[in-house]
Amino acid sequence: MPEQDDPQRRAAIRWLHDQEQALTEVFLREGARELPVDGNYLLWRQAQQRRLGRARQGWVTMLIEAGWTGLAPSSRSLAYLRPDLLAEYDVEHEENTPGVDLTGPLTTVQSVWWRCARDDSHRWKTSVNNRHVAGTGCPRCGKRGISRREQEIFTALRRRLPALISPGTAIRHASPEGSRRRHRSWRVDMLLPGPTPVAVEYDGAYWHRDAVQRDLDKTADLTASGHHVIRIREQPLPTLTPNDIVCTADQLAEEIAETVHETILRLTGSTLCEPFTEPDARDATQLGLLGDTAETALPGRSGAATRAVGILLTQMVREVHRGDVAADLASAQHLVWGLPLDAARTAAQQQAGALRALASTAALLIDQP
Repeated sequence: MPEQDDPQRRAAIRWLHDQEQALTEVFLREGARELPVDGNYLLWRQAQQRRLGRARQGWVTMLIEAGWTGLAPSSRSLAYLRPDLLAEYDVEHEENTPGVDLTGPLTTVQSVWWRCARDDSHRWKTSVNNRHVAGTGCPRCGKRGISRREQEIFTALRRRLPALISPGTAIRHASPEGSRRRHRSWRVDMLLPGPTPVAVEYDGAYWHRDAVQRDLDKTADLTASGHHVIRIREQPLPTLTPNDIVCTADQLAEEIAETVHETILRLTGSTLCEPFTEPDARDATQLGLLGDTAETALPGRSGAATRAVGILLTQMVREVHRGDVAADLASAQHLVWGLPLDAARTAAQQQAGALRALASTAALLIDQP
């Protein structure tokens, strides 16, 4: 490995740091604008980390193509290139070799144990390569039909269309063949309500490779019931309707969302999008600190006290996000150019202090008669 005073090494490290810092600032701006989010904070944050991993893969490739060979082996690791998967690597499992997540390449075919980020009781075994290349996730959550890829696209599209919901429900136009029920609802991946609702379906190549007729039937029925239907078809799936959007397995969710948004504008002739407003403090429940809303969790409290607690909870979510982003930056500095994890420890201490202060204030408000 080149010495620390190697000018080439210093230039490459400075360039990488500048790229990391620029993307860090983008993520922090998104957090200030979008948090709290509808749904799960962890899934929202994983979508950011997936973008970070793709960006890092691009930066590493650029340096290698430029002839620089001073990157540490950990620059090809799960921790550096797939930070969105790192939280699910089960570091406590006795069968997992210590350090594989930090030094092992993404191409390793050794099977390791994973722990689901959505449900801690879900454990499964597969290789790092399968998770990175094939995009496999928790087998039990996958049976529920919500993939991480779908969640990433929904998150990106909802920034453009705040009224978008996932999953959505649409009434069938015709009864399913053989069913005694007169009508039965469809579950759609994403639904945009409106005079003519828009149903958006994400068709992954693996799960929809033998489902052409089923997808055609569902599209026809939704269209007959008054919906615009847009299917996002992952290659090599064939298109089914003129409104279909073709994507690749590794295409950025932002790019797909932008194409879907443009298609919706073309079909509806309007944005169907409300101007962005600061999230309501009552929705600040991302950390599970209160129930569904601050009002139900604080019965009998004044409106001012409820709003104050909601605002504090919103600040807590954003503080967690700032700490998460800082930890990713410190991790890169440690993994790629060998700096100590002092920055990560400092960020964690600052985050903990800020959260303690906010929690104390929220507790005082909650305890008020």
